[in-house]
Amino acid sequence: MTSGDDDMVDNLELIEKASGSIPLVHIDDVCRAEIFAAEEATSGRYIVCTLNTTAVALAHFLAAKYPQYEINDDRIGHLPEKPRVSIWSDKLIKEGFEYKYKNLDEIYDDLVVYGRTLGLLKY
Repeated sequence: MTSGDDDMVDNLELIEKASGSIPLVHIDDVCRAEIFAAEEATSGRYIVCTLNTTAVALAHFLAAKYPQYEINDDRIGHLPEKPRVSIWSDKLIKEGFEYKYKNLDEIYDDLVVYGRTLGLLKY
C-alpha cells in the first residue's frame, strides 16, 4: 500500500478474501520461531502470526503513520474493517515462544526502512 503498487493491493485483497484476515508477523520473529522450533526439537507444523488485521484497518494505520505515502483506500473500502477469521500461534506460544514484535508499529517501522533501502519507497 505504501508503494502505490496496485498489484500488491490486489494481492492483499485476495489474501483477506481467502483467509478472512491479513495475518502479519515480523520477519525477525519468523526466523526466531524457526530457530526456536529447531532448538526445542519440537514436532509438527506451527502457525507464526503476531496479529490479524484487514486491508481497511491496515490502510487507516498506514495513512495515519506514514502520510507522506498518500495511502488510497478507495479500492478496498468495500472490505470489512475487522477480521472475519483470526489465525493464532497458540501451539508455538504454549511451548514457550515469545514474539518480539507485537503490533503494526513495530512490524511496519522496519518494513518501511527496508523498502526505502531497496528504493521501493521514497523518503
